[in-house]
Amino acid sequence: MAHRPRLVALAARMGAGADAEDVVQDALLRTATFAGLVEERAWPFLATVTARLVVDHHRRTARDQALRHHAALMPRPHGFEDAVADWDEARRAATLIARLGPEIRHLVRLRMEGATWVQIGVARGESAAAVEMRYRRATAPVRRAVNRAAGNRR
Repeated sequence: MAHRPRLVALAARMGAGADAEDVVQDALLRTATFAGLVEERAWPFLATVTARLVVDHHRRTARDQALRHHAALMPRPHGFEDAVADWDEARRAATLIARLGPEIRHLVRLRMEGATWVQIGVARGESAAAVEMRYRRATAPVRRAVNRAAGNRR
């Protein structure tokens, strides 16, 4: 296509770098599938699509870069040590939860089974916010104790 070199130059000038060819290829594919394109308007349409794809490329690159800088947001592989620590925390939490009242233990069980606050609230004839607030207040000491034992400061 006659516009391809100009589009690659446009994408490169806009900062697509090594991905300029890929951006242009995507722009050409999108243009080819656009039903209402008038041939005389092909260049402005292609230039607009290319420019928007470069902007999308920048956003995606920035998001990926931000995730790399925030290692806590990146998934990490779970090894044997993590599994042991998780089991240890679960045992500690189970012991503390057993000391809670039967109503709160019931709420904990429902949440562990995947019930939403709305579902629990409807079943109990209360608002979801009221049920969640009671749950959070009652389980706060459990969370603090488990975090303290794990060495976290929350």
